[in-house]
Amino acid sequence: MPARLTKLKRTGAPKAIAASRPIADPRKRLHRVIELLEANLGLPVWDGRKDALEVMVLTILSQNTTDPNALRGYQTLAAALPAKSPTGKRPETLPRDAAGNVDKVALRLSNAATAVEPPDWDAVARLPQGELANLIRAAGLPESKSGSILALLHWVHEVTGRYSLDAAIGKLGLDASMEALGKLKGIGVKTITVTLIEATGADMCPVDTHVHRIVNRLGIVDTGSNRDKTYVLLGPMIPAGHAYGLHHNLLTFGRTVCVAKNPRCEACPLRKLCPRVGLPS
Repeated sequence: MPARLTKLKRTGAPKAIAASRPIADPRKRLHRVIELLEANLGLPVWDGRKDALEVMVLTILSQNTTDPNALRGYQTLAAALPAKSPTGKRPETLPRDAAGNVDKVALRLSNAATAVEPPDWDAVARLPQGELANLIRAAGLPESKSGSILALLHWVHEVTGRYSLDAAIGKLGLDASMEALGKLKGIGVKTITVTLIEATGADMCPVDTHVHRIVNRLGIVDTGSNRDKTYVLLGPMIPAGHAYGLHHNLLTFGRTVCVAKNPRCEACPLRKLCPRVGLPS
């Protein structure tokens, strides 16, 4: 996922604290993981409301690809069909690495909604699927993603008479909106929950590849390849007010320490909590 344009805000001064002993109970182990990640990385703080439709389209584009690729697809679409009333967003504030490329670690696509002008949604909704697919091709899987975007736009317009996902959520309520969105082609639990935490600050922990990998490695859940099951089991175990922070700390941790291949176990503050040290999956 699902673009961080400024450094993610965190509270607390990071301290190098590591687990001192194993914890048998998975719930208690998770609570200690939360404490240690917040101590070492700080507590992520939601950076304010964003347009939910923009965030969801960006999140759809980010499926099964890198954030820079998803961003290119979104920018190409917006350039081809620019909004009639620009809002003054500044794409030059996208984070860059030393080589001048978009920083794929610092990037969080949801925040591109605060810096990149959206396309004209009415014009997008009227496109034949093949034309939309060509415009977003840089994001990969253009045929399936174009279908998801069109289904989303048509549903939002049907519910509200305009292109506002925020208005649809306000009209139907959160639970009904989640249920309806989940029935649309290519829009699953992760896409919905990422949109809600980033656009509205909802206290949820979306399960992406990093979250899924780490909580399974730590033995907090045992769900194989089923991310939706991980979301269902993990949510009730998280203390209130810590789900947003856990999601982002696990993203950072999964990109820097508990990576998919050759995890840096020797540098891991959670090492003594992990029953699978040295046996990455």
